Amino acid sequence: MRALLLTLLLAGCASTTEITTRTVTDTPPADAGAILLAAQSPEGDVRETWELICRPIFNRAGLNVYLAHQETPLWRDRDALTDWAAGHGVDRVLLVDLTRLLMSAPNLPADRDLNPLDQNTEVQPTWRLGLDGERIERDRPGDPEQRFPAYLTDGEGKPLWHGEARTHEANDQAAIAKSQCRALRDVLRQNGTL
Repeated sequence: MRALLLTLLLAGCASTTEITTRTVTDTPPADAGAILLAAQSPEGDVRETWELICRPIFNRAGLNVYLAHQETPLWRDRDALTDWAAGHGVDRVLLVDLTRLLMSAPNLPADRDLNPLDQNTEVQPTWRLGLDGERIERDRPGDPEQRFPAYLTDGEGKPLWHGEARTHEANDQAAIAKSQCRALRDVLRQNGTL
């Protein structure tokens, strides 16, 4: 029993991802041979981790996988990604917007001494702040659900698919990314856009 608990603590919480999907194209496109994975986030480490975790998952789908943080590190919009894809023979661009996997901010009591050397209590986040500065209250403290939109285009920028992923019960960035990428790969294969 102790070994099981230790394994769970070291591995972090398992995560599951559900995809709410909408196919944009009426007819499935030709099979893809290469894909550019692009994660949009204010945090460079989040982008890089997500793309690196996802690479082997999409490789297993038989695709050559390129990562935006390596190929086009300073991209600003979808046009830059599409231009790169078109110039390099890439059939698909998968863009995930991770900006809503937001930075947590703590709820500090007004009378609290902010000297960290004197504090022996944990601070729990009660709201999150979006990239646009929008403050979002949590429905309940410690809400384990995370959502993000995803968009798939062909190499010329034509929309093929978009959806929203919801990840539950995750506390580890690598586990979150793995769950999300597996779910995206499976959905895109099932609907014939990959």
